[in-house]
Amino acid sequence: MSEEPIISIRGVTKKFGSFTALKDISIDIRPGEIFALLGPSGCGKSTLLRIIAGLETATEGDILIAGQDMTDIPANKRPVNMVFQSYAVFPHMTVADNVAYGLKLEKRPKAEIEAKVSEALAQVHLSDFSHRMPDQLSGGQRQRVALARALVKRPRVLLLDEPLSALDAKLRDAMRLELVKLQETVGVSFVMVTHDQSEALAMADRVAVLNDGILRQLDTPAALYKTPCDRFVADFIGSINMFSVTGQAADGADAILSVRELHDIRLPTSRLPAVGGPLTIAVRPERVRVGDSPPDKDCCISAEGKLGDVAFQGNSSIVEIILEGGASIVALATESEADILMQAETGSPICAWWNSEDMLLLPDSAIPGND
Repeated sequence: MSEEPIISIRGVTKKFGSFTALKDISIDIRPGEIFALLGPSGCGKSTLLRIIAGLETATEGDILIAGQDMTDIPANKRPVNMVFQSYAVFPHMTVADNVAYGLKLEKRPKAEIEAKVSEALAQVHLSDFSHRMPDQLSGGQRQRVALARALVKRPRVLLLDEPLSALDAKLRDAMRLELVKLQETVGVSFVMVTHDQSEALAMADRVAVLNDGILRQLDTPAALYKTPCDRFVADFIGSINMFSVTGQAADGADAILSVRELHDIRLPTSRLPAVGGPLTIAVRPERVRVGDSPPDKDCCISAEGKLGDVAFQGNSSIVEIILEGGASIVALATESEADILMQAETGSPICAWWNSEDMLLLPDSAIPGND
């Protein structure tokens, strides 16, 4: 990949009256990558996508595409194309006419239009459907028509706003794979907006996590999952057990952390986050083991409780351990472990434990002044 970013977002802030939707966002998007803007509803991700597309104007900051400042470039002149959440296709036009629509508006030669439409339909595997009407297509096929219509003009970047949200779960999984394969085939950069973290983790090369208009973390999917920067990102990316640290003391080179639901935790002070403020202990369910007692208490962090629900998930099951006081820990058990636990009575004594190196110690916010 080239080192020159295909899109450079520099200090972008967007205000709607007194409301600030985006706060000083700076991101470089690389050529040929799938880049995801991820966050809860209202976090500013769709606003940022619309600013890139030229459908909104930044209050402050700049957007550069392929090194060119887009400040005075209208949406229809930018080297991008956008596929909206509804991916509405024209119901009175055939598949081929839908794809050709933008080229016809530009009054391109007929031979050129036919060649580009044929190429675009082949890219999305709809060559045999060119004469069909939209009501003769499935939801996934209509979405591919919208993609072909966007790709036919050969944009440098394809912008996707919640591209799979209108599909059912099974079709959504299939289309994830198709979109990744399509991106590899056409080679353009994809910038997609989603609130579905599993979608972002499965498809994107890198992910920017936004909340309240602030960029919380930009990283690879694996790094976001394994090394989230703070409590918000850890909670938003995947399932996780989290416990607030209620007290902290020093003992030589170690820190002693008090956690209401657990025993006091000793760990080297070098593991404490550089950012000050409230701390959270966190561990992923797949790192938690359950049984009568931990095999080695010296290297483990453990908690005693009672067996709650065991939810069958196929080759694994979700196990709930209810602690004294009502809090709970969730573990991911193997099929054989779950078979044993399902034979035990709900409320039976049980222990949960994990290795200390599998534990995350997180600041409530990695951004100063944003607790």
